[in-house]
Amino acid sequence: MRLPAGVRDWLPHELARKREIELVMRAAFGRWAYEEVQTPMFERFDVLERGLGYELTEQSFRFNDRRATPLALRPEMTTPIARLVSTRMRDVPLPLRLAYIAPVFRYYDQPQEGRMRELTQAGVELIGASGVDADAESLFMAIEALDNVGLRDARFDINDASVVDGILEGLDLTGDAALIAKSLMKERNIVALRKLGHERLVEFAMSRGGAEVLASARAVCRAPESIAALDGLAQVLDRAQKLGYAERVQIDFALLRDLDYYTGFIFEGYVAELGFALCGGGRYDSLLPNFGFDVPAVGWTAGIERVLIALERRGKHVERRRHRIDVLVAGSDVVAAYERSAGNVVRFATGALDERALIEEARALHIPRIVIATNGSKREIRVTAPPPERLPVTHAVPPEAH
Repeated sequence: MRLPAGVRDWLPHELARKREIELVMRAAFGRWAYEEVQTPMFERFDVLERGLGYELTEQSFRFNDRRATPLALRPEMTTPIARLVSTRMRDVPLPLRLAYIAPVFRYYDQPQEGRMRELTQAGVELIGASGVDADAESLFMAIEALDNVGLRDARFDINDASVVDGILEGLDLTGDAALIAKSLMKERNIVALRKLGHERLVEFAMSRGGAEVLASARAVCRAPESIAALDGLAQVLDRAQKLGYAERVQIDFALLRDLDYYTGFIFEGYVAELGFALCGGGRYDSLLPNFGFDVPAVGWTAGIERVLIALERRGKHVERRRHRIDVLVAGSDVVAAYERSAGNVVRFATGALDERALIEEARALHIPRIVIATNGSKREIRVTAPPPERLPVTHAVPPEAH
C-alpha cells in the first residue's frame, strides 16, 4: 500500500536522527534566549491569507469544516506566529524572541527530495526590533545553528530588497518593467534579462562577493532607502568578518525571496551537496501590521529534512546504534520495575525463560546484561554483544516521491 505523494514514514532509527537534529536546534535557540511557542496545524484561511505571499497562498492545502468555514493547513510558521503575537502577546514587552520546531504542509505539484508536502521547519522570529543589530542576530544565529548540527562550511548569501529597487531605479527601470526585471532576477533568468537590453542589470544578477559588489551598486543607486540598505549590508559583512565568517557570507543581488513578503534584509544558507537552500529568512516589517500590530520583525527558518539530506550525503548520521537498552529482564515484573526505578532502560522478555534464547535476544539487540528471576531468586548474566550492525540508509524522501 502506497502513501500519498509527498509524505513519508519514519522508522525508529530515522526518527532518532531527526530528533537529534531538532534537539540541537532547540539548544541553539535557547542559547540565544528564544522561547518556543506552538500554534495549531490548521487555521482559518482568511487569517493565514493576510500574511502569506502569492506563492505560499497557492501552495496551501485548503478545506472546509462542517460549517463551511474555509480552513488551511499552515504552509509556514511565521504567519501563525504573527497572528499569535498580534492577538495574545500585544502587552508583552518588546522585542519578542520566539522559536518553533513544527510540521508545515505545502502542495507541491511534483514533490521530490527536499520538497515534500509534509515537512518540518525549525526557526525563530525576532519581533519588535528593527535595524542592523536585529538583522545580524538572525543571520549569525542561523550560521551557528548549522554549525552545531555539523554543517560548519555552509555558505550564506545576503541581500536587501531595497538595494534591488534602487538598482532598478538607477537603471531607469520603473513600473511594470521593474516588476518584470525583479521577477527575472529572482528566477536567475539571464537570457530573458539580456533581452531587456540592460547588460548592467545582468552583471548585477550574476555577481556575488563582498565590498567590491557593494561599491558597484553604490555607483548606480540614488534613492536614500537603497543607500541605507547598502550601508546595512556593509555593516553585516564587517561584523561577519570579525566573527570569522568572511569566507562564508557574501552579497548576492539576485537573491530575492517571496516578493510579496520580505521588505528588507534577506538571506539563504547553502551547502555544496544540495541544489536548494537549507535555511533562509529576512525582514518582514509589513506582516504584523496586516494583523493590526504595527511592529517590525525579522526571522529565519531551516528545513529539518533538508539538513538530514545534507548530513546523509556526507556520511554523517548514517551509522547509529539502535535504541539503548540496559537490561533484559525475564520472569519478574517486580525486578523489571526495580531496574526502571534505578534509571535503566528495560526490555521485558516474553515467553519461556530459555537461557540460550535470552542470550541470543540480548546479543541481537546489544543488551549488555540479563536478569532472570525464578522462584524468588534472580540470576544475572553479562553478555558480550557482537559489533553494532550497520543500519540501512533511508533518505529523507522515499523513492516513489521522486
